[in-house]
Amino acid sequence: MKILSIDVGIKNLAFCLFEKPNDSEHFKITKWDTVNISEQESFKCFFIEKNVLCNKAAKYKKNGECFCLKHSKKQPFQIPSSEQKPTFINKQKIQNLYEIANKHLITYENKIKKLDLANLINEHISTNYFQCIEHTNASDVKLLDIGLNIKLHFDNLFSQEESINYVIIENQISPIATRMKTIQGMLVQYFVMSQVFVDNIEFISASNKLKDCNIKQKTKYSERKKIGISKCLETISSDFRFNEHLHYFNSHKKKDDLSDSFLQGLWFINDRKI
Repeated sequence: MKILSIDVGIKNLAFCLFEKPNDSEHFKITKWDTVNISEQESFKCFFIEKNVLCNKAAKYKKNGECFCLKHSKKQPFQIPSSEQKPTFINKQKIQNLYEIANKHLITYENKIKKLDLANLINEHISTNYFQCIEHTNASDVKLLDIGLNIKLHFDNLFSQEESINYVIIENQISPIATRMKTIQGMLVQYFVMSQVFVDNIEFISASNKLKDCNIKQKTKYSERKKIGISKCLETISSDFRFNEHLHYFNSHKKKDDLSDSFLQGLWFINDRKI
């Protein structure tokens, strides 16, 4: 029995795959993470420390490798500021370029042309500095690109799953969330057309995941997020089925989205008595 719970997002689409083996009465988590469907590639830190891959979100890249802020400081390359980018360098007047070149101890001919000096500086920066990883603004991403990225990421994540009994997706309220409603439909279409056999796809009200919290008064969105994190932390700390994921959860940057996908899936399991 497999249940895939999805919390819809663009920068942080969260998923939690629950699985109950045939020889067990208990569900366990086999996949739990967030994915950025605004981009084709997810940049993760490559640094390995004590035989453990960092895998945190990367901020810089160099020579095909990516690093988070912490581990970039352990590399022989420098972290660039806004003044160490070609877009800045190429706009500078010749006198400013002289000052930049002298600051970086770059040797040049006395009567060098502005373009040649700018190229020297850019070459120095390219050799000695990291390249910043630029991220796309989620609101600027075309729906076509989002659809292509869903297929790319989900193929990597779920193509090895022969079948999934239930895919449950948090229902997006239209017209308030028209764009998210469209993405919800794209997710359904992915599983309809994918090689993974899916028995059922259901839309779940966002209110269900916090039903066990006995919230009696009206709460703000940010407050519900905090309640969700607390409930998730309490559950994975005390429930033997999930407590192996405690360290992973505590070290994840998007605890709120992880919590949403987990609590939605757990509510579904309990509600359906699966």
